[in-house]
Amino acid sequence: MKLIMNAKVDEELVYLAFSDKIEQISKSPIQGDFERVFDLQGKLLLPGGIDPHVHFNQPGFTDREDFATGSASAAAGGVTTVIDMPCTSLPPITSVENFQNKHQIIKDNAYVDYAFWGGITGDGYDKLTVEKLWDYGVVGFKLYTISGMESFKAVPYDLLSEIFADFSGSDKLFAFHAEDAEVIADACGKFTAEQLKNWQNYVPSRPSQAEIVAVENILKTMQDNKVHFVHISTSAAVQQIGKAQAAGKNVSVESCPHYLQFCKEDYGKLLGRLKTAPSVKDAGDRDYLRDNLAKLSFLATDHAGCIWETEKSAEDFSKVYCGIPGVQTFLTYLVDEFYLPGKISYQELVRLSSQGAAKRYGLFPKKGLLAEGSDADFAVFDTEQSYTMKPEDLLCKGKYSPFEGREFRCRLAQTFLRGNLVYDNGLVGEKGGGKLLKRDLKSK
Repeated sequence: MKLIMNAKVDEELVYLAFSDKIEQISKSPIQGDFERVFDLQGKLLLPGGIDPHVHFNQPGFTDREDFATGSASAAAGGVTTVIDMPCTSLPPITSVENFQNKHQIIKDNAYVDYAFWGGITGDGYDKLTVEKLWDYGVVGFKLYTISGMESFKAVPYDLLSEIFADFSGSDKLFAFHAEDAEVIADACGKFTAEQLKNWQNYVPSRPSQAEIVAVENILKTMQDNKVHFVHISTSAAVQQIGKAQAAGKNVSVESCPHYLQFCKEDYGKLLGRLKTAPSVKDAGDRDYLRDNLAKLSFLATDHAGCIWETEKSAEDFSKVYCGIPGVQTFLTYLVDEFYLPGKISYQELVRLSSQGAAKRYGLFPKKGLLAEGSDADFAVFDTEQSYTMKPEDLLCKGKYSPFEGREFRCRLAQTFLRGNLVYDNGLVGEKGGGKLLKRDLKSK
């Protein structure tokens, strides 16, 4: 066994004895013959972060990211579990065979633990295939109401109604990129192709109403199903979801750090560094999300990086890739922006960064908890040392960030995965040391 001593957990110093799992937690010294002792000297200890929404693109678009670079970046950010999206794999994870193919390719490359989303596309729905993929252990199914991907087409509302009818009352979880295609087509139609090259017209071309209409349509047709909304960017959508929850609907919602920190005016300075879909919206939406974190089920990053020089720096904004790398700055941002100033409690920080996702996706209490019997996954933050974010520090392939140049009042010191150091002021983990996680139906 190993020992962590003088770890700061919710303003108290604690001791943890652990192997691959936490064996004992105490507020007083633990006696024993330990193979290694880590004296944190009052550093902040968190459960390893869970980023439940990443695009690591392997197999497929590995020029932008692969599992080795993406998971290394996660380890460097204190994230010990990622859940990879099905749509940016080729072939997409829409069958057990594709799941197995992906796992075979990436299993020797991951530095952190990982789970997979399954997917349902507009041109490939089959009820039995969905059943098999669910039984195989995906955490849920991702669907798009708008998509620019030929390999992962959007699901029209009439097909969505059929899917919901097929599975009403089941335990399956359906997650949505919720933007209405018709609203966006109408909005884009108000601009010429030349006008859409201007960054100032990007937000008007993907307006808030697109998210609001899509969320409304999904909630109206969901029947007795479990639904999750990814990367929500508007206050109105959060309020719609809150009303559905109050009415007894099984609905959850995530947002992302870029929606909490930035608004459409920031495009003038950040340009491609901030371009995502959905876009960041008005300052009022940003402020609402920041002020109502309790209404969010948890946070995610939608990590989707690319190579700056080839896909992010074009003068024609319509050609700029939609996506930013976020897994490495995820926890650092939350600790600095919300926890250290006292805007959220330690428990709320844990809920937003790991526990909420672990509970929703069947990984709890194995993940997302500092408790005896849970995996010894830890993120250690030095809150006495500041850190200025530099793109070259990112271990992912995309060397850019909207947080570039920001001085954080904390720095990640160490990351432990199942009791093993994977980051210690530098990447020290074993490539391939990450394990596949499958949803546990007993974990609710």
